[in-house]
Amino acid sequence: MTAISRATMDRRRFLTMTGVLTAGALALTACGTDDAPAAKGATPEKITFGVLSISDYMNPLASTTKRVHWVLDPVVESLYTYDAELRSVPLLADGEPEVSADGLTWTIKIKKGVTHHNGDPLTADDVVATIGFVNDPKSTSDWTSFFVGYVKGAKAVDAQTVEIELTTEFGVLRSHLTNLPIVHKDFVERTDTTMGTGPFKLEKVTQGSEVSLTRYDAYHGAKPAVRSLVFQAIPDPATRMVNLREGKIQIMTDVAPESVELLKKDSAVQVHEVDAPSDLITYFVTNKAPFDDVRVRQALAHAMDRKGVRDIVFAGNAQIAQGPIGPSVEGHDAALRLYGEVPDAAKAKALLAEAGMPALKFTLMVTSDTLMKNIGQVLAEGWKQAGIECTLEVLDFSPWVKNWATGKYEMAMTSFESGFGGGDTAFTLLTTMSSKYPLNFGYKNEEVDGLLAQAWATSDDAERAGICKKINGLLAADAIMMPPVHPKLVVAQRKEIESLDAKIMKVSRLSLPSARTY
Repeated sequence: MTAISRATMDRRRFLTMTGVLTAGALALTACGTDDAPAAKGATPEKITFGVLSISDYMNPLASTTKRVHWVLDPVVESLYTYDAELRSVPLLADGEPEVSADGLTWTIKIKKGVTHHNGDPLTADDVVATIGFVNDPKSTSDWTSFFVGYVKGAKAVDAQTVEIELTTEFGVLRSHLTNLPIVHKDFVERTDTTMGTGPFKLEKVTQGSEVSLTRYDAYHGAKPAVRSLVFQAIPDPATRMVNLREGKIQIMTDVAPESVELLKKDSAVQVHEVDAPSDLITYFVTNKAPFDDVRVRQALAHAMDRKGVRDIVFAGNAQIAQGPIGPSVEGHDAALRLYGEVPDAAKAKALLAEAGMPALKFTLMVTSDTLMKNIGQVLAEGWKQAGIECTLEVLDFSPWVKNWATGKYEMAMTSFESGFGGGDTAFTLLTTMSSKYPLNFGYKNEEVDGLLAQAWATSDDAERAGICKKINGLLAADAIMMPPVHPKLVVAQRKEIESLDAKIMKVSRLSLPSARTY
């Protein structure tokens, strides 16, 4: 296929060609939109979520992905949580932390009268066990990058007091403690189940298929009106959509971009489109050619078809990107304009000639989900306009991670919901760009290193946002992190149940007021 021409190839043709518009999705348009909305007002006994997939690991300390946290967030709680304005406020902590004058010791009181789902009281030992697990590099937890190197250790001063000792000032710890789930000390290493203090407890787990939660009637806060939550793994987006329309599920996550307008026409369905940390993350191996030359990376950036990705893959439901930080994350710079929306072939060719590389061939490694494959195809077509030949290497997630972790790629791209671990901070996105990061294959910018240290040290949110904005600009100029767009988080629900909280969705959480799952 030649370079994409919007005059001869519209979005629908592309999606049909690549298999995104399945027969089920197309059939849905013929179902009509005259379904009357169900009666409102009554709180259902059970709410069922249709999700893309469910992790085999029922341990929220193992991962910071939606496959784990959308299921287990109602079960576990953190020391701090988000209020209605997304400010961090105490939850399991009994008040604000006491921070020493040098910033290296945080003392936190634990709320009394809180019990785990087996009736055991929440104590400082549970907090110490949780922090000890995620602060251990051998735990292979996603959370280790948030703590290892910054946290020296945690100890119980008494049954209701925890002392956290740091290696350096680490003001962003408050955000981490707002997101890190506290697990019963006997469950921190278990993978088949978990136990927490949340409004719901695990009832039944059908591995990888379905998880049922039931209301915990001894919950320390306001009791949920809903009695049970069920999460069903429904990989096919068309099937999830049909199940939502038929009322078999009440909430549908991972709405495919091409399904948004179809669902909006259904009078029984509400669609939420929210700016959230839904990131497209790119990596380069910069300790060997061709991407050790910034001009080669900049050539790719100038030849990137951002508009094509937005319009063809995301149906316009995304924002054109410049640097790595999106509109829902601290440090976003809406005024940054380094690269065009459509490929600038002349600029790219000039940069490649300057770098002594008139012809460029490389491999882009993407994960095997439909979204990433479609993004890769659009980008490859755009780069072709500048004479750049891109071969897609499509891998399942596990081999993709293995290759990424060992540097066996040239350029890699994947999607990731960073809000579960980082909230609205840029910590998850930017930490990988430190020259000290073990999986950073060759990138070094001393100014970026210095600014990263300042950003994570300060406890002033506004100051950290300003620093991250500078880092975002530097990374964009170095073309080291070049997402084509910043996608929105899109979730659909039946209108007969209460509306999801759109504000908390800005940090990737899903919450119904009657369920109080955050």
